[in-house]
Amino acid sequence: MAESFKSSVLIIGNVSGMDAWPRLQMHSHNYRSPEPFQNQIVVLIGNGPSARDILKEISPVAREVHQAIRGLDSGLKKLENLDNAWQHPMIKCAYEDGKVVFQDGSAGSADVIVHCTGYRYHFPFLRTNGIVTVDDNLRTHFPLLFLATSSFLLPC
Repeated sequence: MAESFKSSVLIIGNVSGMDAWPRLQMHSHNYRSPEPFQNQIVVLIGNGPSARDILKEISPVAREVHQAIRGLDSGLKKLENLDNAWQHPMIKCAYEDGKVVFQDGSAGSADVIVHCTGYRYHFPFLRTNGIVTVDDNLRTHFPLLFLATSSFLLPC
């Protein structure tokens, strides 16, 4: 009998209206290939490795790619070497008609929102008595474990 255990929880941002936004929303965890984004207007939320990788993969096939990131001071920014990609500040709100409004006031209709917002590591299936820990969701600490065999020790 095979069992699977999830060791992370997907992080989805809290954006006004996102629950009522009727179009496709997904987490980068579920991204597999650029083909489903053919001729789509895509909003990526995040600026980590997943967001940057997905942006590079889907921009050749998507109609437009809009990346919503934290800390963008100047508002809308055209991305170099990509004719159809822009960076925006984070999403302020989303509407039932498919419209997405960014914090700088720029807005547009989107077909897909991809949450490239990371993971929160979580190990509910391990009874560790505090031995396995996660610091600030950045590092997971597993103590070095050894398996004793007949004549020597093997690291597990």
